[in-house]
Amino acid sequence: MAPPTAAAAHCQDLHGRELPHVAVFPLMAKGHTIPLLDLACLLRRRGLAAVTLLTTPGNAAFARAALLAGGVGAGGDAAVVELPFPAGHAPAGGESAEGVASASSFAAFAEATSPLRPRFEDALEAMRPPAGLLVADGFLYWAHASAAALGVPSVSFLGTSAFAHVVRDACVRDKPGASAQGHDDASTTGGTYTVPEFPDLRFSLADLVPPPPPPLMELDAKMAVAVAASHGVIMNTFHDLEGRYIEHWNRQIGPRAWPIGPQLCLARQSTSDAHASRPPWMLWLDEKAAAGRTVLYISLGTLAVIPEVQLKQVADGLERAGVDFLWAVRPNNADLGMGFEERVEGRGNVVREWVDQRDILGHSCVRGFLSHCGWNSVLESVAAGGTRC
Repeated sequence: MAPPTAAAAHCQDLHGRELPHVAVFPLMAKGHTIPLLDLACLLRRRGLAAVTLLTTPGNAAFARAALLAGGVGAGGDAAVVELPFPAGHAPAGGESAEGVASASSFAAFAEATSPLRPRFEDALEAMRPPAGLLVADGFLYWAHASAAALGVPSVSFLGTSAFAHVVRDACVRDKPGASAQGHDDASTTGGTYTVPEFPDLRFSLADLVPPPPPPLMELDAKMAVAVAASHGVIMNTFHDLEGRYIEHWNRQIGPRAWPIGPQLCLARQSTSDAHASRPPWMLWLDEKAAAGRTVLYISLGTLAVIPEVQLKQVADGLERAGVDFLWAVRPNNADLGMGFEERVEGRGNVVREWVDQRDILGHSCVRGFLSHCGWNSVLESVAAGGTRC
C-alpha cells in the first residue's frame, strides 16, 4: 500500500516566505480532537504555519467539517490525512473513544491505536514540504517515538489541567498510602495526603487508594516517558487560572509547558452561523430566547461513565425543579425513567447525539451549566462567559 501523502496548502506567508509545516495528530476522542482542531485553525488563520492533520477514516469527516467551520477548510487551507487501521486491528468499540465504557476500556482503546504506527510513519515521512514539528496527543506515546526516529521534533498535547498533572506527578513520586504496606510516608497523616509543594492541597486517601486499574497505570507510565522526551507540552489551560501549577511544572517537572487554553476555545468560529444549517436544539434555544426564557444546559461528558441510576436522579431533579433545560445525554440509549421526556415536553429538550457545546454555551438564553466538570467543559464555559462581558 502506497503511503498517504499530504502537500500542505498555503505554505508561504503574504511575503512569499515559506511557512513552517506542522503535523497535528489528536487522539480519536472528541474531547481530545476538538482542542487540536482549534489549534490547527489558530495556526492557519494567523498565518503561522501550514498544517496537516492526521486521523482515521471514521473521524476524518468530523475533522474536515470542524476545519471548514473554523474558516480554514475551504481551498485546502489545512490538509487531512486518513490513516486506516490494518484489517482486523481496529479498536473493539470503534474508531472513537466515545464507545468506551470504563477507565480500563479507555486504556485499551488508547493502546489499540498503536497498529496505526507504520502508516503514521509513512505519512509523516511522505509529507511535502517535510513536517518541521509534530503536535501529538500525549496518549499517542508511540507517535512521539516515531517522530524522533524520523528526525521530526515533537511536542505533547495535554488536554487536562496543569493542576491534575502536577498532582499526578506528586502522587507517582510520593506514593500516598504506601505506609499501609510498611513504608514511611511523611506527607500522609490522619488518612490524608498533603502535596508537599502545596500545603493547601490535601486529599483523602480514600480518593487515592486503591490506584487506577493496571492497564491505565501502564498507559500513564508510557505517556509520561513520551512527554518527558518531547520538546515541550501544549497545555489546554491559561496562566490566570492555573499560574502557580504551570510555574511549578516548568520549574520542577518539565518539559516546558505553553498554556494556550482560551485561545483554542475562541479560535474556531461558530458551527451554526447560517440559520438554515442550525441544528434543532439551537433553533429550540432561539425560541426560548424569543420568549424571554432562560435555559439550564446539562452535559455530563462524552467519556465519563455515569450510572443509569444517577441519570434518573438527575432527571427527577430536573422535573421537580421546573426549569427549562437542554440535556445532552450519553449514552444515547440511556433510560431516564418511564415517561420523563413526555412530562417535561416543551420546557425540556433531551438530545441523544453529539452537540457542539460551545455553540450552546454561547447562546444568549443559556444561563446555567450542570456539568461533570470535565476540563474542556470548564474552559469552554469560561470562554463563553468571557465573550458576554
